[in-house]
Amino acid sequence: MLTTVREQDEAVRFLTKVLEGTYTSPLLLVGSEGTGRKFAVRCLIQDLFCSGTRAADCPCVDCEQVRKGVHPDYQELAADEKDIGIDAVRSIVEAAYSYPSMARYRVFLIDGVDRMTTAAANAFLKTLEEPPATTLFFLLAQSPGAVLPTIRSRCGLVSFHTLSEAYVLSKLQQYEADPTKALVYTRMGEGSVGRSIQFWGSGRLALRDKALNLLRLAAAKDVVGLFSLVDALDKELPLALRFIDQLLHDILMISTLPDKLINLDLQEVLGKLRVCASGAVWHGLMRQLRDVRLSYQKVKINLGFHVKAIFVQTFAG
Repeated sequence: MLTTVREQDEAVRFLTKVLEGTYTSPLLLVGSEGTGRKFAVRCLIQDLFCSGTRAADCPCVDCEQVRKGVHPDYQELAADEKDIGIDAVRSIVEAAYSYPSMARYRVFLIDGVDRMTTAAANAFLKTLEEPPATTLFFLLAQSPGAVLPTIRSRCGLVSFHTLSEAYVLSKLQQYEADPTKALVYTRMGEGSVGRSIQFWGSGRLALRDKALNLLRLAAAKDVVGLFSLVDALDKELPLALRFIDQLLHDILMISTLPDKLINLDLQEVLGKLRVCASGAVWHGLMRQLRDVRLSYQKVKINLGFHVKAIFVQTFAG
């Protein structure tokens, strides 16, 4: 089923070595969310476990169990709102030393190894360095630099690049009939099929429009309206800041490369916003908001307070 993985030829070649049995060390798969890392691993697992035709729609019990996420020899662990802690890792380590029930290997996929606590990483190191002969580990992260060096040094590195716009758009067009909206969602996903489809499915243009209103209120120096909208966004504020970053990209690009705008449907509105401040002001706002987003990802600061302060300081006077 690895043959169904598209746009990631180098990664597929590496994973094929696992399928052929010539590479069995732990692998660190890095790349943006939605570039196919988890999908590729699941395809590989079906190839490894399949007791039937090895076709993408093979009806054998092994393939069915992998597709449903219930195969006894395949386990996934993912970071969610909390980091991956020591108890979860200890459970994986214990299971890794058990013999496979049905397949040749027991396989473990850890999604978010860059969010593994130091204690959890230390509990994992010995098993990762000398895994049992019947165990395979696949670790997923956004970038290698975010993974603890002690983990990274024990793994082979497989890189997944962002997907081409044409490929992502071809997927979005299966869901969105409006060509402009399909292209906007494609570009909002920044090379990720999964992210673009998720934005489409949850109607994120509505949140994008709220992000646009933040810029309008700030440029108009409407502090009351600005603060009210920041407070109303609440838990959606981090994603709204992502959309603001894309809108600021468009404001800075609109006079030189209008066909490269992410938000093509807002070209007229963005053109009017562009003249409300100098390019240096818009660029400075982008830089400050990126810095505060990065800080928020590392430490849960009061995001709303910092965003309000940045907007007010940027457009003061």
